[in-house]
Amino acid sequence: MSTLERCRKLWRGSLLRLGRRPRRFLGRLGSAAWLGWACLRALPRLDRARLGVVRQTVRNQVRFTALDALPLVTLAGLLLGGVTLLQVVAQLKTFGGEEYLSRLMALLVVRELGPLLVAILVVGRSGTAIAAEMASMKLDREVDSLYAIGVDPITYLLVPRILGGITSLLALVVLFDLVALLGGFALASFQLPLSLGLYLNALGAAIGPRELAGTLLKSVAFGTAIPLLSAHSGLRLQRSSTEIPQAVTRAAVESMVAIFVLGAIVSMVCYG
Repeated sequence: MSTLERCRKLWRGSLLRLGRRPRRFLGRLGSAAWLGWACLRALPRLDRARLGVVRQTVRNQVRFTALDALPLVTLAGLLLGGVTLLQVVAQLKTFGGEEYLSRLMALLVVRELGPLLVAILVVGRSGTAIAAEMASMKLDREVDSLYAIGVDPITYLLVPRILGGITSLLALVVLFDLVALLGGFALASFQLPLSLGLYLNALGAAIGPRELAGTLLKSVAFGTAIPLLSAHSGLRLQRSSTEIPQAVTRAAVESMVAIFVLGAIVSMVCYG
């Protein structure tokens, strides 16, 4: 083999290796997009009989994702609100603290940190659990059994989890924002002579329709992406139970990336 042929072979191999990861990423992205479209198409086909089963699964998902996470989300919101205010309270003493305090909380908590941190907590608690559950069902051929008896797995497995994820994210974000705003005020009141009435009035003026719309859009986007990507990772299991930890890790990583990308897009649309 001549030197020119070796160089061509080496160059061809390098290009193949370079394009393998983007090709895999685009393949997973297309597969997840198809799964999301299939879930959207399944919604109008829910009749009364199916709706009862889906409603029960949604309740179970909300109980696991939202109700069981209330102590953790409450503690995280309280600590975030308090720490955020304590970091800037010295600078606010010079500028008329209450007005700037409310604006700061509206910008940091309501716009960005609230939906983002709640979504990360949901990924750690529920997203990984969904991925492991779907992987186990795929490995035990339960998904194939549903197909065999004429049951659409997308309607009974994915749609309820997405609806439950959206409902849970909306409820948890509202709770997190309330705890962070009020808890932050309670802790900051030890450092500044703040009035609760003035603080709430300034906070109401700082939180406008854009903040509410951005929080709503992020909650819906995160609540859709987390269960969808987690279920997608679990259903891609191929051979053995040793792939379950890899599916769970992949679900967590892909959900985190989706959260940051979707959060940035919504922020640019609503606040840019």
